[in-house]
Amino acid sequence: MLNRLEVDRATFYAVATRYWQFVSGPVTLWLVVQFFTPEVQGFYVTFWSVISLQMFFELAFPQTIVTMTSHIWSQLDLDDSNRLVGKSDAISRLTHLMRISVVMQVVLASLFAAIASFFGLWFFADDPSAQTITWRGPWLTLVGLSSIAFALIPFLAVLEGCDQVREIHKLNLVRGIAGSLVVWIAIPLGAALWIPAIATAVRLLCEIGWMVGKYPRFFAAFAKRPTGERVAWRKEVWPFQSKLMLKGFFNYFNADVMLPVLFRYQDAVVAGQFGLTWNILQSIRMACSSWVRTRVPRFGVLIAERNYKELDRIYFRVGKIAASLLALLGCVFVLGVAGLDYFDFRYAHRFLPVLPTTLLITGLWTALVFEFQWLYLHAHGKSPYLTLSLIACCISGLLIWWAGFHYGAIGVSLAFLFMQGIVYLPLSTVGWFHLRRQWHHDE
Repeated sequence: MLNRLEVDRATFYAVATRYWQFVSGPVTLWLVVQFFTPEVQGFYVTFWSVISLQMFFELAFPQTIVTMTSHIWSQLDLDDSNRLVGKSDAISRLTHLMRISVVMQVVLASLFAAIASFFGLWFFADDPSAQTITWRGPWLTLVGLSSIAFALIPFLAVLEGCDQVREIHKLNLVRGIAGSLVVWIAIPLGAALWIPAIATAVRLLCEIGWMVGKYPRFFAAFAKRPTGERVAWRKEVWPFQSKLMLKGFFNYFNADVMLPVLFRYQDAVVAGQFGLTWNILQSIRMACSSWVRTRVPRFGVLIAERNYKELDRIYFRVGKIAASLLALLGCVFVLGVAGLDYFDFRYAHRFLPVLPTTLLITGLWTALVFEFQWLYLHAHGKSPYLTLSLIACCISGLLIWWAGFHYGAIGVSLAFLFMQGIVYLPLSTVGWFHLRRQWHHDE
């Protein structure tokens, strides 16, 4: 059955991670609603939303590194000791890519720590309940730990590009289970808003321990300066990275802005309802997207080899499975929300009602198809239609802000569905078919 569903080991671990979140999520949510007040719940989910602003500082490094590494990886391999072997020029290019990425990532992490700290102190202080909740220490600690995790991104991205996808997702599963167990212990003990910082600390310990324990010889290769060919950053990397970077900046306005808008113009209670519902839906979506995301390094290798027939076979097969699964799970979740309302479950009011939940899951399904199309295009090391993408993101942000200001959770949900299903998906599909035909024919 797993073979029929195109579940290799990497996909298994990726999906297991997401479904662990899906299974453990209700336990965490029960503890949150049991031990948190509605106001603390609002701060809790908004902490996670605001900390995601780090995407503005990533400058598209993670995806750029994975894509560029996967193209170089066609000339490399790992021996039994996880030591990098292959053509000397390819090792030199990968070393150069890694060293530049690490230096720049550390600089960006420092900027993020400074700016996020001051922004959070200003943003959260404006809420009426800020005077009665202990949030400043937890927020600053969360920012500090997140900045350290942010600086480690190049190490994980290079490993993923070197076809260590299975090991990466195995790590994600382990740290997900460990994080949940620690959080379940900490919430009843009164950790409150320290929970995000505790979860981030567990993530850091797992990542550092895994890299030091499993790949010391792999990373030792990057300690020496490259002696052969180097990556021509301005010519090979920057044209692709700069487009991804700009799209990443503006992509925040497509979805992530919804929670801060509700927190700002409604209240912490509405933001808490939206945040809990959105987190569950995003977990389901990311589990389904794992079918394609885990194949991205493989896509890069096939593109470097110009094996487009195999590329399309894998892409269409796993894409259909993922889209079908999201549709099924989305319907199940909506029925679950309807059941909570129908039976007047005690904590039903902590989630969004059925209508905005249905709008969100429908929008997420169209966003999944749209995401797959761009993963396919980006695997070629290209990112077209920059201007149109930026304009659309600005329109999306303004529409979500207006709808959230006037109509609350239903407004932002409807605005999200409109942009994803009516604007993005049709335009993206036309562009995808055109570029796929052009790139594969020209090459």
